[in-house]
Amino acid sequence: MRRRLRPCVRVSARTDVDAGNMTNPNEGRLSDVPDPRDAVDAAAQDWFLRLEGDDGDAAAQAEFRAWLAADPRHKAAYDEVQAAWNAAGELASAFAIDDEVATVTPMRRRRLTRQTAVGGLLAACLALFVAGAALDLPTALRADHATAAGEQRRVALPDGSTALLNTDTAIAVDYSTTGRRISLLKGEALFLVAKDKSRPFDVLALGGRARALGTVYAVRDGGDTAEVTVAEGTVRVSAPLAVDGESAVTLRTGDRVSYRPGEAPGAVGHIDGEAPQLAWRRGMIVLDGMPFARAVAEIDRYRPGKVLLLADATKLEPVTARLSLKALDGGIRALAATHGLHVTQVTDYLLIMR
Repeated sequence: MRRRLRPCVRVSARTDVDAGNMTNPNEGRLSDVPDPRDAVDAAAQDWFLRLEGDDGDAAAQAEFRAWLAADPRHKAAYDEVQAAWNAAGELASAFAIDDEVATVTPMRRRRLTRQTAVGGLLAACLALFVAGAALDLPTALRADHATAAGEQRRVALPDGSTALLNTDTAIAVDYSTTGRRISLLKGEALFLVAKDKSRPFDVLALGGRARALGTVYAVRDGGDTAEVTVAEGTVRVSAPLAVDGESAVTLRTGDRVSYRPGEAPGAVGHIDGEAPQLAWRRGMIVLDGMPFARAVAEIDRYRPGKVLLLADATKLEPVTARLSLKALDGGIRALAATHGLHVTQVTDYLLIMR
């Protein structure tokens, strides 16, 4: 009796457009009742590896065609396994996995064993985590407080101020008798600042400084651009490292501004009502006409692992949506469905949209 394969790949392209009724699969398995789709998926995985390993076997091909014809679900499940295998190969290429370490490229026909199949997919998944961990290690060593992807945390600062850390965020705290300085090492945080005229409250990000004058404001490090949004009060944003000399702007409630390293702050914008940039405080992601690739990247910030877009985003319509952080995977599937895409799940930590 052959052992049934349960590889790294766990695929699903079944989509419910009502994201509000969805639950996050990362929040736990809620039922011990066997799902009949599991048996179909397992059979599809076995057939995929059997055909790859027995290329040219006429009897196997005839048996496979009979299995496909027996139930429409069989072909759908097999197509999903094949898509996941191809996506794993593309993922490995994206992270430049050496061919001597793991060969998962689907274009090369070769005899496969269960060990090489599982090993190749695991290597593709592992590449994702190795790359992320290597990038985050220096930040982790400098940080006084940090959150993981999908986590939010409230931090009480020594002076009575509060920092609300959004997903995948790290800050370093430096207080002295003359000043209060918070370095935003990565991510995004909201600060509720206690008044202390003798000690300015500064948030440093990407070479710029946002000084509070008794206020509530958020600062986001977007990698190549920093953004400051004021929820209440007044904030002075300056860029002391600007190549043209220090330049500063003053923001008031509802104002926002962005700047790049070495450049002065840009034009001040104003948002009526609560800024979409602060919707995460209420457990929401608000996308307002955002280009599709940027929308996927924004969602990706809140999910452990990776959401990988393999479709041509330039051909997809912009996204206007409100997604709940408590049902994020459901929202991702709904978003994909409305744009004619499918979602393939490769472990709980990798979703591939194509």
